[in-house]
Amino acid sequence: MHELLTQLIPWLFLLPALLMLLAAFAAVCLRNLIHCALCLVASFIALGVLYMALGAEFVGFVQLLVYVGAISMLILFAILLTPASEIQASNNPLKNFQIPRVLHVAGGAAISFAVFAGLLVAIWFSFRAKFASLPELHAVAPVDKIGENLLDATLLPLLAIAVLLTAALIGAALIAKEDAP
Repeated sequence: MHELLTQLIPWLFLLPALLMLLAAFAAVCLRNLIHCALCLVASFIALGVLYMALGAEFVGFVQLLVYVGAISMLILFAILLTPASEIQASNNPLKNFQIPRVLHVAGGAAISFAVFAGLLVAIWFSFRAKFASLPELHAVAPVDKIGENLLDATLLPLLAIAVLLTAALIGAALIAKEDAP
């Protein structure tokens, strides 16, 4: 049984990682906004499962609750409450201006390379700093202490954000209802 578990552990990491990458790629490439939002939700779910597979269960459950439960629903409500006439109609004076496709690809490649190089430099220097002079830290905060700190120090800002998001959602619903025929 132990041998079977040791063979399954890499797949518990690789499958959610692959699903997350595919869903994120689909969220960027699809044209329908609802499909993009649903792919983003799938990517959030896969990231939560990935955190759990890596042993960070608390972070995984927070990922599922906050991003899948709240942020993605807020995105879906915002898309659904936006009138279709505002999405399709554009008053952009540069609407007919066409940039050659080669410049799109070259610009995207240059930006991607710059971000990748910046990330590599940050990773390189963080590893050098970590292994150079820092003492080893093995302190792990238990989940109950994290929960107590979250509810003691940040309860008021958390409630204020919840009230603000609820008011924004109700306001968006009222605006959308007034614009409807």
